[in-house]
Amino acid sequence: MAPFWLKSPLLALLLTALVGAAPVSAQEIAVPRELTCEDWRRFADADWHRHAETLNALDVCLSYEPVVAGGIVWRLVRLQRTAAVPAPAPLIIVLHDNEDAALVGALSVLALYDVQIVTIDADEDRLWQGVDPNRMFVEPGAIIDGCPNADALDAAFATAVLRDWTGRDPILSLHSNAPGIAGDGAGGRGSISLLRPGPGQLAFAGAPVATEPQLADPDNLIYITGPTAHPNLEQRTRIGQIQAAGLNVLYSRIDPRAQDCSLSDFLTLRGQSDLYFNVEVEEGSVSSALGLVRRLMGVLYPLPATRSDGT
Repeated sequence: MAPFWLKSPLLALLLTALVGAAPVSAQEIAVPRELTCEDWRRFADADWHRHAETLNALDVCLSYEPVVAGGIVWRLVRLQRTAAVPAPAPLIIVLHDNEDAALVGALSVLALYDVQIVTIDADEDRLWQGVDPNRMFVEPGAIIDGCPNADALDAAFATAVLRDWTGRDPILSLHSNAPGIAGDGAGGRGSISLLRPGPGQLAFAGAPVATEPQLADPDNLIYITGPTAHPNLEQRTRIGQIQAAGLNVLYSRIDPRAQDCSLSDFLTLRGQSDLYFNVEVEEGSVSSALGLVRRLMGVLYPLPATRSDGT
């Protein structure tokens, strides 16, 4: 089994030149950073033009930050409400540029909460230069036999994506998945569903919500992970809260010998799985994305109650 070690220092120097500061871990950030806000209209990214009305209404601070990792220049983008990095706050991550419903869900969080969104501009594709950004999370010493594109692995990628994360607040990673289950005989194309838990997975159905029946769809769920066969006590409490909010939950045990360098596996191996929540919505279902994200944030990071006098 092959352990992973840090790549050449040259990549760190290139990253420093492009981003303007040496990579640091979240634990080393003592005070909030400030982004250099840029006009999103300068960039050809179709997402921003598709959501122009939302970006204008929120007056977002958007920052393009090229990141060199694994010999690839990744076009990392951060969005937040002001230049000052919010802390403490959940971090919202959208790693696949072709998952439009996931991005809508992320923008809906930004409309209600002071958070940072981190996403990748990959010309509306899942991959960038043939590499999946959600298979780029790795630390020195990890077993990488289950990771694709091993030659591209570089710890600088995770350092850059998680740069402004407190390490104490939740991470919401938003994804869209193909409908159904491949091989179900009904035209299903997906691999993630509450109806067919894989090895080491446990399914927990959410309480029905009459006003939002799409939430019960088995393709819509909150995916969480851990190092053991069953969720720990904190996770069991969270699962109950999430189910009560009307959302499905799929728990997956992560085996360090078979980890795939995804963000979920990376955080689990670092002992931070309690903070990780993967929002999986059926491909193209914007209403599902909005419902799942809104309800999950209501559980994890509730807004202050409003009194009857409006204060």
